[in-house]
Amino acid sequence: MLKKRMRYLSRYQDIITALYHYGFGQIVRDMGLLERRKPKRSKKKKDTDLSVAKRIRLLLEELGPTFIKLGQLASTRADLFPQHVLNELEALQDNVPSFPYEEAKEILEQELDTPIEQLFRSFNKEPLAAASIGQVHEAELPTGESVVVKIRRPHIQRIIETDLAILEDLLLLAEERVTWVKKFRLIDLFHEFASALKEEINYKNEAQNAERLKRQSKNQPNMYFPVIYSAYSSMKVLTMSKVEGTKITEATYEKGYDQELVAERFATGMFEQIFAHGFFHGDPHPGNIFVTKNNDIILIDFGMVGRLSDEMRHSLALLVQGLKSRHTDRVMKALFAMDIVHEGVDQARLHDDLDYLRLKYYDVPMAEISIGEAVQDLFTVANQHDCLIPPDLTMLGKALLAVESIVSHIAPSIAIIDIVEPFGRMLIKERYDPRRFARKMQKESQDSLETIRLLPKDLSQTLKEIRDGKLKVSISIGEIKDLIKKVDRISNKLAFSVVLLSFSIIMTGVIIGGSLTAEPTILLQIPAIEVGLTITSLMFLWIIWAIFRSGRF
Repeated sequence: MLKKRMRYLSRYQDIITALYHYGFGQIVRDMGLLERRKPKRSKKKKDTDLSVAKRIRLLLEELGPTFIKLGQLASTRADLFPQHVLNELEALQDNVPSFPYEEAKEILEQELDTPIEQLFRSFNKEPLAAASIGQVHEAELPTGESVVVKIRRPHIQRIIETDLAILEDLLLLAEERVTWVKKFRLIDLFHEFASALKEEINYKNEAQNAERLKRQSKNQPNMYFPVIYSAYSSMKVLTMSKVEGTKITEATYEKGYDQELVAERFATGMFEQIFAHGFFHGDPHPGNIFVTKNNDIILIDFGMVGRLSDEMRHSLALLVQGLKSRHTDRVMKALFAMDIVHEGVDQARLHDDLDYLRLKYYDVPMAEISIGEAVQDLFTVANQHDCLIPPDLTMLGKALLAVESIVSHIAPSIAIIDIVEPFGRMLIKERYDPRRFARKMQKESQDSLETIRLLPKDLSQTLKEIRDGKLKVSISIGEIKDLIKKVDRISNKLAFSVVLLSFSIIMTGVIIGGSLTAEPTILLQIPAIEVGLTITSLMFLWIIWAIFRSGRF
C-alpha cells in the first residue's frame, strides 16, 4: 500500500513538473495542485515560445503511453477541439525505446507456457517496431508460416492503471475549480478513453475484433485480414500472419498498381463495415492499410474499432439522406433518433444553426461534398448546443474523414458520394422493411408482457416500502429550489387575497351596519368608503412591495 501511494505521489510530481515546463502552470495553480506537490526543478529550457497546440502534443509525448493514447483518442473529437489542436494530436508519436529481448522472451514463455525454442523455428531478437503498448518481432512457426508476434510492454498495465487513477482525480478536481472543464464534459471523454484503453491493452480483444471483421467481410473478396494464431496468442501476446504488401499511399501507377481500383475496393470495404454491419475498423490510417500486387486490400491493427447499433445505422441513413437532400427537418429528426438532442436543448435555435449549415453546402455539387466533413460540421453545431455525441459516432466521423482523405490522395477523380450512395439506399430500404417492423413489434410486445408479468411483484414491493416508511424520493437541489419558489408564490398570493378579503368584509360590515341603524353613531360620521379605499390602497401597495422585494412573486 505504501509503495502504491509513493508511486502515485511521484507520478503527480512528474505531471505537475511537465505542465510547468510546457507553460501550463496556470492550470496547476487554478486546480490547487501545488497544495499536493511542488514541481521538480527542471534544468531544461521551457518550451513556452511554441504554439499551444504543439506544447500540448509535446506534453503528452513526454508523459508517456497513457497520455499519448489519450491524445490519439482526443484527435477523434472534432466536436470538442479546434482543428489546429486536432492536427497536432494526430501527429502524436509513440517515441519510446524498445525493451530488451530477454524481457520479451520471459513474457512470451510465461504467457504461452512453452520455451521459445519450441514455439518458433526462428525468432528475430530485434523488434520490427516498438510502440507505447508493445513491440513487434518477426518469427517463423514450426510449420513454416511467417508471422509477427506482438508482445505487451512489461508493467504497462500497472503504469496505465496509475495514470488513469490520477487523471480521473485531476479531472474531477478540475470540474470543481475550472469552469471551462465542465463545459467540455472532459470527465465523460475520460471514461470513454479509459474503457477503450483497457480494451486495447488486452490482445485477446484485438484478436476477436480481427476475427469478427474477417467473418463479416466474406462478401468482399478483395479485402483480407491477417490470420490470427490463437494457440500462440494470449492477453499479452498476439501472433498473426505476416502481411506482404505495400502501404496504400505508396501503391502508385509507377509501381504497377491501379490506384482507382485500389481506392474503390478500400472505400467499398470500409463502407460495408460501417453501413452494412455496424462494426468497423476505428483507425484506418495509411500505416494500417496495405495493398497486394493484385490490388487487394489488407487491414491490420484492430485494437480500436467502432460499433453502431441497428437503430443507429438506420438513423445514420436518415442523416445521410437529409444531408444529401439538404433538408434541415430531416437532419433534426435524425439527431433526435440518435438521442443526440435532449430535452434541454433550444430546438428553435438548433434548427436555425442547422439551416445555416445547410446553406454552406447549398451551391456545392454533391460529388464535391465531403461526407466526413459534413458529419463533423454537424457534430460541431450539436456540441455548441450542449448535445451529447455518442463516442462511436465521433469515431465514425474520424473514420469517414480518413477514408475520404486516402481516396482523394490516391484517386482524386473518384466521387466518394457515389460509393456511399448504394449503402444509403440499402439502409433506407432496410429501415422501411415490413419484416423489420414485425421484429420490432415482436420485441416490444415481449418487453411489454415481461413488464406486465413483473408489475404485481413491483407494486407489492413498493407498497411494502410505503408501509415500512422506506420509500425513497430523489429530488435534485434545482427541483427543491423551484418547489420552494412555487410555494412562496402561492403563499404570498393567498396572504394577499386573505388580507384584502378580510378588510373588505370589515368595511362592508361597517357600511351596512351604519346604514341600518336609525340613530346617528360615530361610525356614520366617518367617511368609511374614502378611508377604506385609502387603507386598502396602502395595504395593496405595501404587500406588493414586500412580495416583489422577496423576488418570489
